Amino acid sequence: MRKNSVVRVGIVGCGGIARQHLAGYRALPDVVVTQVYDVREEAAVRLAGEAEASVAQSLEQMLELGVDAVSICTPPGVHLENCLPFVAAGVPILCEKPLEASAKSAAELAKAVRGRGSTFMTAFCHRFHPPIVALRGLIEAGTLGDPILFRNIFGGRMDLAPDHRSRPALSGGGTMIDTCSHSVDLFRFLVGNPTSVACMVGNVVQQLPVEDFCTLALEAGGKAFGEIAASHSFAVGSNEVAWFGTKGTGVVNYWGNAPALTYQVAGGTWQVVNVEETPNRFAREIAHFIQCVREGSEPAISVEDGLKASQIITAGYQAAAERRTVTLAL
Repeated sequence: MRKNSVVRVGIVGCGGIARQHLAGYRALPDVVVTQVYDVREEAAVRLAGEAEASVAQSLEQMLELGVDAVSICTPPGVHLENCLPFVAAGVPILCEKPLEASAKSAAELAKAVRGRGSTFMTAFCHRFHPPIVALRGLIEAGTLGDPILFRNIFGGRMDLAPDHRSRPALSGGGTMIDTCSHSVDLFRFLVGNPTSVACMVGNVVQQLPVEDFCTLALEAGGKAFGEIAASHSFAVGSNEVAWFGTKGTGVVNYWGNAPALTYQVAGGTWQVVNVEETPNRFAREIAHFIQCVREGSEPAISVEDGLKASQIITAGYQAAAERRTVTLAL
């Protein structure tokens, strides 16, 4: 499409994450959210009021009225059915993570995207988090050496019971698929593809059909390793990524109680990297997607990235159920 034309965006799924997408689109010039859709009409009406958009009665109507791009913000168990009409129509898609509720459904979606050759971006927003971007820059520059250990914890308190996350048919699982989809993608982004996974999950506090705690152990060819923990039931949480290399260590803190990014090389002192002036990860993610829509370019995060994360998570559930390490072939 022409670079200076107005981009008409549709949002499918009008829950909490849709508002992050809406804010991102509103921050950009010549981008307008024109239509929203949700199977819950009251949710669609609320978001439409906030966006000053119309409520589509179906995906087909949204396509008939016309959109230049679409955000899929529904629960993952219906990503496939909500994406396919837009894939078939060649409409660029920004699809929330995880790609689907199972690796099988994620593979079906990836196959459809490949077959159509349409623009598709998986919404792994942490790849756009300014401290993570700066940490990757240190890694690529060789400042920290080769990777040895990736350590990540994403945890806090969230009541899953009233949420789609407590319903396996819609979510695919609990904390692991919801939170650790980001974690395993960050491992791939900062270390590389894992070659095996081991996992433990538990219903520690909330006693639901899905887990509220998980821990993953990743291996990358016996040369680098990952320790990942996540929970929706920590009374006091933590959000951190630490990267340990042969020359130094970098630490990303998400909560503002310490510098967002610090690093230290062997023999040196801890250095603070200033990333305070850069936009937040959601704004950067949306801006990148719209740039790809305008230019017809490939997004930095593809449907294949979404598929590989789904494959790792599915293998993690298998590893937990069978109490063994599962080999990966990504």
